[in-house]
Amino acid sequence: MARGDALVWLAAAAGCMLIAACTQTSRVDDDLSTASLTQTKKAVAVMRVGAASPSCINVAVLLGVREGDGYRRHQGITVANVRSITEPAVAEVELDPGEYHVLAYRCQSATGSVKTVDDNAGGQLYRTSYASFTLQAGEIVNVGYLHLHAWRHGNNTFGRPVEMDIEITDWPLAELDRFKTKRPHIYAQMTTRLMKVPRQSGEPGPQECARLKALLAEGKVQQLPPACVPPAATAKRKTGAVANSAASL
Repeated sequence: MARGDALVWLAAAAGCMLIAACTQTSRVDDDLSTASLTQTKKAVAVMRVGAASPSCINVAVLLGVREGDGYRRHQGITVANVRSITEPAVAEVELDPGEYHVLAYRCQSATGSVKTVDDNAGGQLYRTSYASFTLQAGEIVNVGYLHLHAWRHGNNTFGRPVEMDIEITDWPLAELDRFKTKRPHIYAQMTTRLMKVPRQSGEPGPQECARLKALLAEGKVQQLPPACVPPAATAKRKTGAVANSAASL
């Protein structure tokens, strides 16, 4: 990972994130409505963000947009005190209509150490989208619960790659109830459309899997790639990098 730029994608919160008391969860205005959003040609995404490890206290996600063969960072969102039993671990963000991608995930521990997972290509560009969603003007969309786990995998001459499990689910019922209590106006207008996890670059798609299965039956290939073997309840990715940093979110 190119640490120089990758560690400043949430620079707006710099100088505050290391102090737990001033960390704030991303929120939209209380009086926003689907009608007002339609007039301003805006939309709102609501995301439940999970803690990638037991040490995560504050978490953040970087959203980006497509640019060429990659993605350009656009806006970061934060969930403070992600393990609170009274506050929903949900971030809200107002965006223009369009397609957005999750490009990075960041975890801050109670000691202030920060770990970031991304696949930075240098500067503001990223190679990998871990999940995506689309918004239309006037919508308030619950894009789901982002579960992300990353760990160092194996070892070889070129270092230890990062393996990731990413899954998108509906929120737990308790989380829905908590959000309804804390953000009733937003909850009442919210509809749910879960993010999608793209298949890993190089993984075969449905047509390729069908052909590979036929070739397996003919004895032309010996085994199917994991992407062609159901069930695949959790999408696994091996792209990305993990960095430790004292920098703030």
